[in-house]
Amino acid sequence: MNDRQQFDDEVVDLYTQHHGAMRGSLLRRGIPHPVVDEIVNDVFVAVRRRWPHIRDNFSIGYAYKIAANECAKWWSQNTKEEKFRDRNEGDFADERDEYLQILNRVMINQAMKDLTPREQEVIHLRFYKQLSVEEAAEFLQLSTGSVKSYTHTAKIKLRAKLNELDNEIGEEEQ
Repeated sequence: MNDRQQFDDEVVDLYTQHHGAMRGSLLRRGIPHPVVDEIVNDVFVAVRRRWPHIRDNFSIGYAYKIAANECAKWWSQNTKEEKFRDRNEGDFADERDEYLQILNRVMINQAMKDLTPREQEVIHLRFYKQLSVEEAAEFLQLSTGSVKSYTHTAKIKLRAKLNELDNEIGEEEQ
């Protein structure tokens, strides 16, 4: 067997082992089903392209990082379209969507526990109460720069924790 065929077989094995968990991870991020399949396939094509260089030190986290980047790219491209879509039209939530919403809430609540009390307060005001930076600063008696800083730091921590939890759940589904 030549190297090319061996590499193909190794990546196919990885795909077989991890595609279900990765699909679940992307679905929990709110990516639509057809796009999820496309992203998962693209991830493993990208892994295969780089396989000769990354093979010896490969971690599945690398593939999840590619998937997260593809999700971010998809969201940024589709945000404008999503803002103007009527929420009452289109697909109706099925039981799986309801399950994913509950799972997302649980994961966010779990991730929020890693924030400092001040960061939790800022996130609550900014994203749950939907206050502006200025309104949150006035409420907390902080400068707007402090609110922006707390928001930025908290979002980084939340992203990291959610990715960590997402990977843990993905591993459990295998």
